[in-house]
Amino acid sequence: AAAKAVEALNGKKFDEKEWYVGKALKKYERELELKEKHEQSMKETVDKFYGANLYLKNLDDSVSDEKLSELFSEFGTVTSCKILRDQQGISRGSGFVAFSTPEEATRALAAMNGKMVAGKPLYVAPAQKKEERKARLQVILHNNGSTVNSMLYNTVW
Repeated sequence: AAAKAVEALNGKKFDEKEWYVGKALKKYERELELKEKHEQSMKETVDKFYGANLYLKNLDDSVSDEKLSELFSEFGTVTSCKILRDQQGISRGSGFVAFSTPEEATRALAAMNGKMVAGKPLYVAPAQKKEERKARLQVILHNNGSTVNSMLYNTVW
């Protein structure tokens, strides 16, 4: 009977509010469930834009989100554009531009990487998921570890 009630009432609207009906959970169980839903939602968003999102760095402080969007819009539909900023709102010199298709992002990458923007050469690369970036850095460090170690130990102080 309880399962039927959950099935019948969960997600229904009453007084213009959507109801959540489910098994009673302890607070930590509910928090875990919400966290998993949030992570899944974030993963779906990232996957949706995978290949269509570019990472930018070496941005001049004078470049705004609007200016960046304007610069990249000639290559296609810019779905989002964000310059990373510190707590005081000052540019960190990097950001992201997302396009509606990976093809648009590829065109923008080819045309804009190295282009002078506000007197500085712009670095443009495909945006990577944090896990991919960490794994790639681990491989680089592992493969070059002997080189890095020999440089450190052979340095005359």
